[in-house]
Amino acid sequence: MHVVKAALGTLRAVVLTVLLAVGLLTGTPVIARAAAVEYLMVPSAAMGRDIPVAFLGGGPHAVYLLDARQRVNRLLEVAETLIGLTALSGHPTVDTPIIERAIAVANDVAARFSAAVAAGTLSITDLFDEDYRPIAGSNPPQCLTRFVRLTDEILPALQEPVLDLDPRIVFCAAVDRNGFLPTHNRKFSQPQGGDIAWNTANCRNRRLFNDRVGLAAGQSTKMFLLQSYRRDMGGGRFVAMKDVSAPIVVAGRHWGGLRIGYKA
Repeated sequence: MHVVKAALGTLRAVVLTVLLAVGLLTGTPVIARAAAVEYLMVPSAAMGRDIPVAFLGGGPHAVYLLDARQRVNRLLEVAETLIGLTALSGHPTVDTPIIERAIAVANDVAARFSAAVAAGTLSITDLFDEDYRPIAGSNPPQCLTRFVRLTDEILPALQEPVLDLDPRIVFCAAVDRNGFLPTHNRKFSQPQGGDIAWNTANCRNRRLFNDRVGLAAGQSTKMFLLQSYRRDMGGGRFVAMKDVSAPIVVAGRHWGGLRIGYKA
């Protein structure tokens, strides 16, 4: 088991180093900031399947970049799966206490949501509202739903104490199955101002995080999901992070997930 843990640690370190070096741990492809990209599925005899090829004005570099991104993402998924299996084996790891807390808080959130519906505080339809109404003038864009008032009442008391569990923990927040984060930790729920870089770092509530990690956290129905990513803190600053999430289920329906993000 010690050998497996060491190998997994080495694999994760290599993956994170590669991703941080080439800028592939963000939710948006780097080339998306350059120009319009055309995607075509092209048969590959060598790979025995169709592969996506991107054409970008200015040269063939985008093809190699996207291909590298896809291969690194697959490597990352393998590493995350292996680490998850290690955690499930019953042998404690550095991630175990955070995983256990994520599962416990997700269950607490589900219980509080269920109680609110049973009490008539809001309907089950409102709790699963997907009509994300943009907040005028917000940048980055923020949204409101019919359940935001409830999450503002319930979630802080459940999320804030998690920040004291481990010094590596950066945030704890519930997201719905589309990656919408209604109520964040207080330190990340500041009123927006005119500086988008400052807003990106400090005004992270009411936002849709529908990147690879955000969607997976909101849509996973596994007991827990452990992911790695590069968190955009605004102003060109990024932080290597781990993300543990656990599903929130209300009245037999998957509402979303409880995320705990911590420094890798």
